[in-house]
Amino acid sequence: MNDKDYLLKAIELSNKSQLEGRFPAGALVVQNGEILSTEISSPYPDHRHADSKAVDMAFETKSQRLDGAVLYSSMLPCLMCISRAYWAGIRKIVFACSQKAVNQDYFETSESVDKISSKFNQKIQLLHIKELENEALLIVKEWEDRIKNG
Repeated sequence: MNDKDYLLKAIELSNKSQLEGRFPAGALVVQNGEILSTEISSPYPDHRHADSKAVDMAFETKSQRLDGAVLYSSMLPCLMCISRAYWAGIRKIVFACSQKAVNQDYFETSESVDKISSKFNQKIQLLHIKELENEALLIVKEWEDRIKNG
């Protein structure tokens, strides 16, 4: 499998998340071709994002740093989730929806998350697979419509 295949799985997870009324994010962690974790967002009041949950579960599975692992996320992870991945040893994150494409309230700051993370001591590669952005955005919009219409 390649980055696009794994990212499609993350998008499928985001749809599962939004169908359950949760924040429309899905994520998985892969290391050496092995899927270590797949997650959807937590329900209220926990509100943990799928990205953080996937990193936590992969870390628990391996019981060690996740050097060489990749985080696949349906949208660019927020700063908290990127930081969690960073401290776990992940240095590559592949995502479908860019920060500019979604509501800025989904992030801790209006400043570009990739700009902030570029200042980390070690580089994190953020790979945006733009050809899958519209597919992932449709799921986000469906969730937003559901929230707005009650």
